[in-house]
Amino acid sequence: MASGSLTARPTVRRPALLAVLAVAVFVVAGVAAGLGAWLGAWWVPFLIGLGAGALGRARGGVLWRPRGGVLPAVAGAVLGWAVPIWVLALDGQPVGATARVIAGLAGLPPYAGVTVTVVLLLAALQVLVGAWLARAVIPARPAVQEREQPQA
Repeated sequence: MASGSLTARPTVRRPALLAVLAVAVFVVAGVAAGLGAWLGAWWVPFLIGLGAGALGRARGGVLWRPRGGVLPAVAGAVLGWAVPIWVLALDGQPVGATARVIAGLAGLPPYAGVTVTVVLLLAALQVLVGAWLARAVIPARPAVQEREQPQA
């Protein structure tokens, strides 16, 4: 290594392990968001974002990319909110009619798809804001200094 790179972070990339971690974040986020949506806890995606941002700060640079857990968390939260809506629609509940009324009250076009899309975008936005807040509040790990190797 060059002698001028004392602040470089060592990067150990293991694609299989990164993929497993991303899938784990996706599954945990999906289950948590789905359970939260089912119970009416609309703020759970924000907590998922806090966890994903904290995970990125805690593991950043050595094994896990600093923002490597945010996108799987966003996808999991969106899917976690979409599944309860879908299950209610399959059960025969008036999900479409309710969504059209909500869209009309919100000043959106009175289509159920518009309301469902806005709801899923709100889940994604909550995760992103939570991750941003976690990354803003939690201090970054100091850069690992490389040891000087004597040149023979």
